[in-house]
Amino acid sequence: MHGPVRIGGDTAPQPCVQVDVGGYRAGHLDCASQRLEAAARIAQAQARSAIETPVIDATSPDVQTGVANQAATRLRMGNALGNSVHPQRPNRPAPMPRGGFRP
Repeated sequence: MHGPVRIGGDTAPQPCVQVDVGGYRAGHLDCASQRLEAAARIAQAQARSAIETPVIDATSPDVQTGVANQAATRLRMGNALGNSVHPQRPNRPAPMPRGGFRP
């Protein structure tokens, strides 16, 4: 007998059931340990896939399509990164001297 079928086609896992017969408990720890082992395997696979991601190089799709990353932009722009050619605001006028003296 199978559990309900999921949309992806896999059957849903059976629930862990604990049975107490004559003071003896059965079924509970075995099922739970199997589920924990399966969850640990999935977590390890996800961690490995994150570590094994390919390194971006000159032939990667991002570079080929023109997507810029911050490290490459900093290398290309040098100390001019963040400095605009035109100032955001015009220069402030020089303050008038006190005392009414005009130059």
